Amino acid sequence: MKMHSAKICVLLTFLFIFFTATITEAATHRLYGSNRYETAVEISRSGWDAAHTVLIARGDDFPDALAGTPLAYQHDAPILLTQPNSLNPLTAAEVDRLGAKKAIILGGYAAVSQAVEDQLTNMGLTVERIGGTNRYETAQLIAENMPSSNTAIIAYGQDFPDALSIASYAAINGYPILLSTTDSLPSATQSALTGISNTIVIGGSRVISNSVLSSLPEPQRIAGSSRFETVEQIFQTLDISTDKAYIATALNFADALTGSALAAKEHTAILLVQPEQIPQSIQTIVNDTGITKFTILGGEKAVSANAVNLLASALNPPLPERIQRVFDLTNLEREKHGLAPLQYHAELSEVAEIKSKDMYDNQYFDHNSPIYGSPFDMMSHYGISYTRAAENLAAGFLSPQTLVNAWMNSPGHRANILNPNLTHIGIGYYYNANDPSNLRHYWTQMFIAPQ
Repeated sequence: MKMHSAKICVLLTFLFIFFTATITEAATHRLYGSNRYETAVEISRSGWDAAHTVLIARGDDFPDALAGTPLAYQHDAPILLTQPNSLNPLTAAEVDRLGAKKAIILGGYAAVSQAVEDQLTNMGLTVERIGGTNRYETAQLIAENMPSSNTAIIAYGQDFPDALSIASYAAINGYPILLSTTDSLPSATQSALTGISNTIVIGGSRVISNSVLSSLPEPQRIAGSSRFETVEQIFQTLDISTDKAYIATALNFADALTGSALAAKEHTAILLVQPEQIPQSIQTIVNDTGITKFTILGGEKAVSANAVNLLASALNPPLPERIQRVFDLTNLEREKHGLAPLQYHAELSEVAEIKSKDMYDNQYFDHNSPIYGSPFDMMSHYGISYTRAAENLAAGFLSPQTLVNAWMNSPGHRANILNPNLTHIGIGYYYNANDPSNLRHYWTQMFIAPQ
């Protein structure tokens, strides 16, 4: 409904009734499958409706794919995994879903066989292979297939955490990732450094020695005493700022590798954690950068429910004062009626905020958005799972007290606030002084009972 005057729109605030619904399809904040190949497919499905190009990497070993994320970013391509001798059927199905026309295989024939290449060709794809005699040459060849850059990343080639922790940053900035041994710089890496004037070295002297460091052009070392502290130093030194992160296990490469392409696409980062706990360095990153959203890559064997709960505890920044006041006043009304307080739901609040801004952007005042549909469609779209849900809307109210009083004086809104079957709340607020309707203040309360 279009808004024509403040009087009409504010009146509508009091007339909308509440919604309740039950859904059977569960949504999740994890991207995972029964194995690494299926998890890679789920990551691809999350980030790409279609893709002209896909990168294909060996799924049971990491060396050839370590440097692949910047190339994936250049092609806006997901990274999919396969067994060495036969194209994984889940991967084949995903290539088909994406409508891909080209596949780039990372690694030589020992990593990904001719048989896999033939299967891709038989699917109608143009196949390109980027593979050297070893991981260092493969990284060199990947760099040669990227636009030129004055800066390169140097990472330890015998393990994956350092390279994958910097991968999305490197991709976004167009920096190739080159690999080194501890005590000597491979000839392929030396060749790839032609024309490079600056290098960022990831990891301490135990993985890349000072002698190697001194042979590099204008080196800057970023390192901590552990792989997790190195990630913290990457964020601090490079001043990385993001409100979202992807979380992957530090014990295996596959989820972080395929997830890094999605992280780069969304201009965010991968954080590596232990399966059962969140290292202090990672908690520090979450607190210092203001991360409020995260997606887990892999199942509970990779990142356990306990680790997720610990991470969620770190994601508890103070609420804006006006939203905090509405939250407190809403729970005060429940307390007056002997009801348990509603728990604040950060992800639901993000959806409520989007709804509030959507009402301003599209100049309507209705539970049904012209963009997102019903509140339930919208919650489902953003991955909110629930068994019951409700929504309150208001516009034109500056004072939280006046707002909550108005809702409590409206039977439908009051019923939502005092519904004992609803346990969590998200609150969204959007303000624009130049609102053509003169309402300026748009409020959304979303209530759920989580699944």
